[in-house]
Amino acid sequence: MEDLKPHRNASRSRLVLGLFLLALGALMLAVNLGYPMPIGWWRYFPLPLMALGLLGLVLPTRHLDRSGGIWLFATGLYCLVGVFGMFGLGWGTAWPIFVIAAGLSFLVRDSRRERPTPNASGG
Repeated sequence: MEDLKPHRNASRSRLVLGLFLLALGALMLAVNLGYPMPIGWWRYFPLPLMALGLLGLVLPTRHLDRSGGIWLFATGLYCLVGVFGMFGLGWGTAWPIFVIAAGLSFLVRDSRRERPTPNASGG
């Protein structure tokens, strides 16, 4: 029965992740609109996303499962390719990374979460 109770830290971790993604998106939009950034380290912002994604793949937790790790890693990889133009790809041509991530996400999804639970009322 302990697993059925909502975790108090789950909403806090979602808030932190949401704020992080909001700030990251605002920074990316500012750069794309032509606002110069005072220092060049902003180009490496995808690396923490990729590191968190790998962490979620290797050591999944209740806050970041393997599927979420795949999506974080794919988002970081997409941004890295877009910023540096790796493999001759750019922002508009690297989108198949997300199709690959979707396929991998289906492969690692926990099938136990998908099954309906038996009716406890005995009916």
